[in-house]
Amino acid sequence: MRIQHKYSYNMNGVYLVTEEKQNTGHSLSIQEAEILLKAKSLGFLVVIIFVEAATSAYHTTAQHRVKMNEMKEFILRNPNANSVIFFDESRVTRLIEDFYTGFIVPVKEKIPTLTLYSTKLEGEWDENDPIVQMRLTLAYEESARKSSTAYSYHNGVINKSPNDGKPKRPGSRYPYGYTKLSKEDIELIPDENASIVQFIFYLYSYGYSEKKIATLLENSNVPSPSEYNHWNDSSIRYILTNHWYKGDLTWFARTSYSNSKKKSIEEISLFSNHHQGLIGSSLWEITQFFRNSKNKDRMNSPFLLRNLVFCKDCGETLKTKNQTSAKSKNDSSFYFCSNCKCKVRKDTLHQKTINDFAMRWARGLKSQIQTFKKVSSNWKQMCAKTIQSLKDDIDVLRYKLGTLKETDEFYEELLQAVESQLKFQEKQKLYYQSVLLRIEELSKDQMLLEIIARFLLDIYRYSTEEKRSIFLLSIKQIEFDFKRDHFNIEYRLSPYVEIETLMDDSLEMKTS
Repeated sequence: MRIQHKYSYNMNGVYLVTEEKQNTGHSLSIQEAEILLKAKSLGFLVVIIFVEAATSAYHTTAQHRVKMNEMKEFILRNPNANSVIFFDESRVTRLIEDFYTGFIVPVKEKIPTLTLYSTKLEGEWDENDPIVQMRLTLAYEESARKSSTAYSYHNGVINKSPNDGKPKRPGSRYPYGYTKLSKEDIELIPDENASIVQFIFYLYSYGYSEKKIATLLENSNVPSPSEYNHWNDSSIRYILTNHWYKGDLTWFARTSYSNSKKKSIEEISLFSNHHQGLIGSSLWEITQFFRNSKNKDRMNSPFLLRNLVFCKDCGETLKTKNQTSAKSKNDSSFYFCSNCKCKVRKDTLHQKTINDFAMRWARGLKSQIQTFKKVSSNWKQMCAKTIQSLKDDIDVLRYKLGTLKETDEFYEELLQAVESQLKFQEKQKLYYQSVLLRIEELSKDQMLLEIIARFLLDIYRYSTEEKRSIFLLSIKQIEFDFKRDHFNIEYRLSPYVEIETLMDDSLEMKTS
């Protein structure tokens, strides 16, 4: 349930602290009435109110609550503000110590005469009073119990297999693009906004930024997800990072309650092929590559080959520079090597690359599909061998762990070293298992035909973002020889850049 905390200041320096349950407002009116009565009995009149929306006193410390800090600063700026009234202890903290360390201590350092009152206790509120400490402890234990119960419920639901063998999605807001036929239905099905989700993934896979996609949807009056008032970068990002659209159920994906950053794929609860997805594995793989790429914020750059061109002599990545004056009709942009002090005109390199690219992909769709089948087969074998090797290493480390004795010399150091290696190897095994699953899914996905077909069309018809996205998916690197005015393009074996890079790195490690 969403909660609002309410703080009020009166002419004699008293603050009102209560909460409002947004669905009814009854809790607010009752608590506010009691606080006003308390203020009246103390001879105070409330004149100013602060409202803090949807903030948990259990998950958010007093130091990090916006209105709590505003109240603290207001008291420190006003010498007459020397008293605080709140409904009860649970309104100001559910973590026992944070209200004392984050609010009371810094305020009393400047205003030693600060007094606090609770509507539930007679006289001044004293943090050292055993009854107060008991009430603080009870509030904390209540919140901890509710948090644990909620976690256990979600954990139990997603790990419980119904008759069809699939885990159930815990109750929460429907993902944008899905709905239920009725409240009694368990399964979510695509709704009228499903095509919007697919459109977003397609646009992003062609190099368009989250901001540009959001602007397009907003200007077209497309309905946004319910938790957003309009389309923006965040709403697009929410969709692009949601595994649900790929057909997977994920849970416990946040780093923490207060940190919405996603955990790594190996650390979350993930159930593949849980339901009908809206996009295939290929489209997901490509959009995630662009999301993780250092180039994602420069897809509209006129330097289509940025970070792809290297100097043959020194191996450095060529930098870019635009020296075109505002009045000039000629483009004076170029790529240059800062070490060798050499440069090549942007348009010249682009033209050579486009000509070579057109010849490369003129071989046709069928031959490229056959190439990928061979490559993916090799990748599967590499992953399987790596996983087996890691399993063998894990068995050896577990054996070593079992033979260690507390009487052994350097026991603690050895124990820490073996446990650290074991943790690393187990994490690596999970990672390669997830990569193998990705490769198997990509091998079955017919979307590969559409991805490769992009390379066969006339590249001049594409926008700047689209050209750059295609080059990033198809070109591994371009080596430019300034001495001979010659270049060589190394093309990728597939459009799945992250997996191909991982496989190349693994092969290089084994051969080095």
